[in-house]
Amino acid sequence: MKKDVPYVKALEIADRKERAERKKAGDIPVGRDREESDPTRVHLQLLDETSDAKIWLVDGRLVRSLFDIDFTEGGHDQVYRFVPKGEVWIDNDIEPDERPYILFHELHERDLMKKGLSYNDAHADSSHLEYHLRYHPQELSEALKKEMGEK
Repeated sequence: MKKDVPYVKALEIADRKERAERKKAGDIPVGRDREESDPTRVHLQLLDETSDAKIWLVDGRLVRSLFDIDFTEGGHDQVYRFVPKGEVWIDNDIEPDERPYILFHELHERDLMKKGLSYNDAHADSSHLEYHLRYHPQELSEALKKEMGEK
């Protein structure tokens, strides 16, 4: 960008370079592309379940190598087409103490999107509530129970 390359173009160049490095590291199988990759390959541990979703701890590095270089923290089937229907993913790079906040965000966002909100609106609302919970951690357990469908 210092050489006046527009941001979007610079990002494309950087992503190509990162993909090449991931191939060299052995993260990306030779001759296979993301459409051929089995998403269950990234599952590390089933963390929990709601009435309509399984919550998986996933190998974040492998998700970034196989599916989306920009994957961070978590995601779900309403945002990412590579996440199987009925799944929420939490990146294993997230510290265990941080995971409940990320899980709250992903579950809340997913629920809003299932109700018809756009990703941008659902993400903004979820981020706002996550921010609130980080400053009021005593409310996290109850908020998470609500998102999980518990009473």
